[in-house]
Amino acid sequence: MVSRSLKSIAAEHQKMPKVSGRTAVVVGAAGGIGQACAHRLAEAGFGVVAVGRNKPGRAEAVVAELNAKGGGPHEFRGCDAFSLKDVKACADGIVQDKGSIDALVMSQGMATVQGFTPTVDGNDQKITLHLWSRAAFANQLLPALNKSDMPQGPVVLSILSGGVHSPYKGYKADAELKDSYTIKNAADMAGYYNDLFFDALARKPNNGKINFVHSCPGFVNSNWGTEMPWYLKGAIRCMQPLGKSTAECAEFMVDPVLRSAAGLEMIGRPNGASDGVFIMHEDATASKLTKEHTEDAVSSVWKTTVDVLKRSGIDIDV
Repeated sequence: MVSRSLKSIAAEHQKMPKVSGRTAVVVGAAGGIGQACAHRLAEAGFGVVAVGRNKPGRAEAVVAELNAKGGGPHEFRGCDAFSLKDVKACADGIVQDKGSIDALVMSQGMATVQGFTPTVDGNDQKITLHLWSRAAFANQLLPALNKSDMPQGPVVLSILSGGVHSPYKGYKADAELKDSYTIKNAADMAGYYNDLFFDALARKPNNGKINFVHSCPGFVNSNWGTEMPWYLKGAIRCMQPLGKSTAECAEFMVDPVLRSAAGLEMIGRPNGASDGVFIMHEDATASKLTKEHTEDAVSSVWKTTVDVLKRSGIDIDV
């Protein structure tokens, strides 16, 4: 695999013309990697719909920062991604108001050592942020994504663990990880299900022009780990300066969006994936699916995700 340096990819992006009239929805845009991705897309000329938890003064601050970067128009929409009903309401509002969107970037997440912790919907908090809410946003925004006329197609980008997670082998016996929850199982399940769900979504006839990308950000100097116990948080804080900055990470992560807008072919399709599915390494090169990416796993995870989302009133065309 040929690596791509920050210098080379930044130079490539600088040669691309600024876009206008394009809209990107960025979930997790109030901080960390999501914020950096929102800023980079604004610099490229996108209008950004920044989605995050709505705290006092946050909306105004987020929009002001985006306006300073360029592009536009920009806006902030509050959403509690722990609640799939709230996700549905937020996404449906975007479709109604925007009509067409060109990219969906999702980085919402948390780093904790807690066990299964129910949300208002009864799903685990961590898995909801890393998986169920991402599936819900993508599903609900499909009508707007399918109206995009981006040269190489609209992009759905899930920033999590593309190419680096292991398979979760309990996808049938404990499909929602309620009986065998561990930190590793939760991490593997979320990453594995991202691969499988977006593969299944890409196969739907109406979604043929959408590029579904699951990426790994690598080691980043961000606010990741703030929910950890003090003894772990201290060690993380000591190590994080060794990682790339969020801005450097974003330069790689938004590459599929910028390439599509510029009419360039996508990078990141692994062997064995459906058309429209891309697994992306931290340097925006092609990564790989797990060896357990089977037809049985794709169909099983699709059914599980449909069931979870339907419990919160989210219908998926099966």
